[in-house]
Amino acid sequence: MAFTLILLLILSGCSPNKNQDSQNSDNKKQTIKIGYLPVTHSANLMMTEEIQQKSKKSGYKLELIRFNNWPDLMDALNSGKIDGASTLIELAMKSKQKGSDIKAVALGHHEGNVIMGQKGKEASDFHNHGEYSFAIPHRYSTHYLLLEEMRKQINLKSNTFSYHEMAPAEMPAALSEKRISGYSVAEPFGALGEKLGKGDTIKHGNDIVPDAYCCALVLRSDLIDQHHTVAKAFMSDYKQAGYKMNNKEKSVDVMAKNFKQDRKVLEQSAEWTSYGDLTIKKDGYSKITDLVNDHNLFKAPAYKDFVDPTLYKEG
Repeated sequence: MAFTLILLLILSGCSPNKNQDSQNSDNKKQTIKIGYLPVTHSANLMMTEEIQQKSKKSGYKLELIRFNNWPDLMDALNSGKIDGASTLIELAMKSKQKGSDIKAVALGHHEGNVIMGQKGKEASDFHNHGEYSFAIPHRYSTHYLLLEEMRKQINLKSNTFSYHEMAPAEMPAALSEKRISGYSVAEPFGALGEKLGKGDTIKHGNDIVPDAYCCALVLRSDLIDQHHTVAKAFMSDYKQAGYKMNNKEKSVDVMAKNFKQDRKVLEQSAEWTSYGDLTIKKDGYSKITDLVNDHNLFKAPAYKDFVDPTLYKEG
């Protein structure tokens, strides 16, 4: 009897603890820290996180870190506090031009940008005798470039539009209170303004500049160079996520888990935004660099210096 008890204790002590082994395995995985702002244009990251967490063979851990404004996010990226970010492509281009060791590896999405105006307003209602103020998330943004291109297309002088950087969440209220004439911003705040009855859509970004690149996934070069296998595994999941996000129901489901907006608002955002192939192509990048240079924002970095498409292609 005593021998049997001792034998059982020995066997119990030698039996592998599967939960402990799994935990130890997770602890050995490298964590990739990716920053984002709470806009649906970063939603592909949330789908990537779901894919990574469900994978039994994932070779890394993904930690998504939320920021409330673009300067804080870019400071964290440039200083190495995070390994990458979903950010405005122009902000990343400017950081690269200033010497930040980063590479753009994929797009965040396609389309999904609108210009909102006061209720009942159309582009033809703007004229050279008026002055109009527009809210934008940042001067270095596709949203600013879309507004400037719209102004040119409707033949308005350069001093007709003025711009105010504003937190996206504040824009629908500012429009409703008539503190601004309109705004251009990432989703879901265009859809939110429309669904709340705060304003009307004047133009979609596609009406002004077809498929103008807006947000990009940017990684620090030290992650790419020193931990290439991990970066490649992350990009493989990110690539898979982009195609899953083209399923509108799945994309709304993942957004509803991560953003506070009403589901109907998110459904409208999903209708305006697409994903699929998120390769940063030379012609698409050239379109943005031409706009950046034409509007004298800064000297845009060359494609070969800033974009690394290989990780996404291999994913």
